[in-house]
Amino acid sequence: MSKIGDKYKSLNKKKKTFIKIGIVLTVILILLATAFLCITNYIKKNFNYNYNEIVSEPEQLGFEEVKSDNVVNIALFGVDTRAKNTFKGRSDSIIILSVNTTDKKVRLISVLRDSLVPIEKNGKNTFNKINSAYATGGPELAIKTLNTIFDLDISEYATVNFSGMVEIIDAVGGIEIEVTSKEVSMINGMVTTYYTDFGLQGEPPKLSSAGKQLLNGVQAISYSRIRYVPNAEGTNNDYGRTDRQRYVLEQIFNKATQMGLSQYIDLIKLLSPYCETSLSYSEILNLAVEVLLSSPTFEESRVPLIEYKMPSPNAGVGSIVYYDLNFAAKLIHNFIYKDIKPEDYIAANGIEQNDWYRLGFVAPSINIEEEITQSTESADIEVVK
Repeated sequence: MSKIGDKYKSLNKKKKTFIKIGIVLTVILILLATAFLCITNYIKKNFNYNYNEIVSEPEQLGFEEVKSDNVVNIALFGVDTRAKNTFKGRSDSIIILSVNTTDKKVRLISVLRDSLVPIEKNGKNTFNKINSAYATGGPELAIKTLNTIFDLDISEYATVNFSGMVEIIDAVGGIEIEVTSKEVSMINGMVTTYYTDFGLQGEPPKLSSAGKQLLNGVQAISYSRIRYVPNAEGTNNDYGRTDRQRYVLEQIFNKATQMGLSQYIDLIKLLSPYCETSLSYSEILNLAVEVLLSSPTFEESRVPLIEYKMPSPNAGVGSIVYYDLNFAAKLIHNFIYKDIKPEDYIAANGIEQNDWYRLGFVAPSINIEEEITQSTESADIEVVK
């Protein structure tokens, strides 16, 4: 056979091989798609799912476009209600859950509920505590407020109520926590109150000693609500409270990452009645497969850090936490998108001092790229009690 004939025979053989590979890959993709569809249909049929579809237009949620295709930001709200399946009221717990699908990092950023912020509704700004946004306009206004003041792109949320967190923690088998002697008495008092409020029978599960131990749902939730004594790291007040909340959430995630896919699906099925979310079935499953089942690493922070908290003015809305929202937004962006922890950014660059420091309580122009120049002359800003 000629060289041309040999070459043609070789090319024809390669072509057939590529066709076979293409067929195999196509079959695999079809099988994977079918499996994914079956799992999604199973979830739809078997889950008591509190799905709440919110507006999809970014501008209605306070942003223009997604900041990064590799980062998914979700708002987590905790409402302090004693009624099961109720998701209304002030959001006493506010956490920005940021998931990086590339490096498999999960970042938890808690926002102090008493943060004084501008809340925009019906074209008008009012100053109030950030936890009032959820009570006033539900998850949509709460998300819009977070996006506006911190220049984020949150479009999804999940809300859990007080009793729901108890069920969630029990479902993962409890969580290990280092408890101080001062925290023990606080936990025991709140455990007793919980049993009374919900009319539970039996002896309340009080702690007998300090130290690292496995807490059940009632004990762990009581721990996360402590405000008046320092935690194991010495942090007190609402700062210590948000530290505890993030730690509890991180431990729940850690337990979930140790589960197989079938266990994870069973967990979602058990817990879905206690949560309300805008995430679809496929989005929940995608996050589970891409991140939670891929051994993610967790990092956490809070807003504000004590280092840049400012003296609180009299805003007429009770006790507040006051800080430069633009500087906080810059820290959040560096943490989420550049993997720079807020403490490290402050150590390298210091704390910015702008008009918030010079003028005190003013109506800020929320733009992390520009200096705040707006003063008390703004006519469309009012403080609400």
